[in-house]
Amino acid sequence: MSPAGQGAAAVELVSDPWDEELISSLLSKLSTPLTSQPNFITWQCKVPSIAPKMTIKMGKGSLRVDCVLGQGAFATVYQATDLNTSEKMILKVQKPANPWEFYINSQLNARLQPSVRHLFNNIHSAHLFQNGSVLLGELYNCGTLLNAVNLYKNLSDKVIPQPLVIYFTVCILHMVEQLHNIHIVHADIKPDNFLLGERTSLLTKIIWIMASP
Repeated sequence: MSPAGQGAAAVELVSDPWDEELISSLLSKLSTPLTSQPNFITWQCKVPSIAPKMTIKMGKGSLRVDCVLGQGAFATVYQATDLNTSEKMILKVQKPANPWEFYINSQLNARLQPSVRHLFNNIHSAHLFQNGSVLLGELYNCGTLLNAVNLYKNLSDKVIPQPLVIYFTVCILHMVEQLHNIHIVHADIKPDNFLLGERTSLLTKIIWIMASP
């Protein structure tokens, strides 16, 4: 007997969850489009020049770009300071644009219990340009789990103490469990996607919704 005959919901297997056409198709079918959200802003121009020591206008605010925190193939992450509030934040410049990351953030807000929302990074706003996107989000100022591992490599023992390894393992399993409970699978779990600060956070950079949008 087929699973459908047993009353189970049909599951569509996806060979490449990063397929751009698939992601665009899913986003186009949202009952509430991203553009209807007040913190998702579209611009009819290209991503402005962004570099350390520059002051840029992003929406209604003025931001001073402090430094580069990290750089990958498709994104550069800066630390920035809001000149009106002195709040420090991350400024993630993506080329090409990645509105899916903002969508995932909105789903975390909607699906997670408030008591565990702090375990995952939070995007304050997204700016979509013709050739890329810029995300403004919460800053975690103690680096990543990978930074912590590399720090211990420079010490005499060269290994993280076992109690700390157990603690991080429990935290990671707990965070992954919270995602699975709301039908989200993280497709890029690795040490540099775990942010360290006053509270450990799983960077939801590349995650795949298993349920329908």
